[in-house]
Amino acid sequence: MSTPATPGHHDPAGEEVTVRPRRIRQISIGAAAVILAINLYAGLTLSGTTSNGGRLFPADRWAVIGVGVLFTALALLPWRLRVQADRERVRVRNLVGDVTVPWEVVERVRFDRNAVWASLDLINGDVVPLLSVQVIDHEDAVAAVRRLRALLAAARAKNLHRVSSPAPLGQDRPAVEGTSTAARD
Repeated sequence: MSTPATPGHHDPAGEEVTVRPRRIRQISIGAAAVILAINLYAGLTLSGTTSNGGRLFPADRWAVIGVGVLFTALALLPWRLRVQADRERVRVRNLVGDVTVPWEVVERVRFDRNAVWASLDLINGDVVPLLSVQVIDHEDAVAAVRRLRALLAAARAKNLHRVSSPAPLGQDRPAVEGTSTAARD
C-alpha cells in the first residue's frame, strides 16, 4: 500500500517499503497532456495538400492522432516505475522489465552524490538501477534509500541468526528473478 504523492510507504513494523517517483510522474502527466493536445489539434485541422502537391486523406488525420496517442503512452512510462521491498526481497519495476532480488544477493543500496537515481549493487558485480528513487525528489529519495538500507540491514541480521545448515544440492546461491542465466553467473 502506498500513496502516490509520497516517495513510498513505510509500515509501522518496518516490514515493507514501496517507492514511486513523485516529480517525474507529475512532469510526465503534463508532457502527455501537451503531446496529446498538439496531435489532436493537428489531426483534426489537417486538410488540403502536401508541399509537393499530394492530397491529404482522412486516414492521414487518424495517423497523426494515432502517433499522438503513441507518444502520449510513451510519456506516461514513468508511472510504471516502482520499488517494493520487504524483509525477504526487493522487487524493482523499471521502464522495461521487472527484477526481483532476494536481499541475500544485495551487497549494498547505493545513492551516490552525483547519481540521478539509486541502485542496488549485487554480490556478483551486477547493478540494478532503482529508477523510482530519483534525485529530483530530494529528501523523499534520501528517506527512501534509508528505509531500503534498513531493510537490507534487517535481512542481514536475520540471516546471521539463522541456524546454519548446509544448503541443499544446487541451491548454494539465491537466484535473481527477472534476469537471464548469464547475468547471474
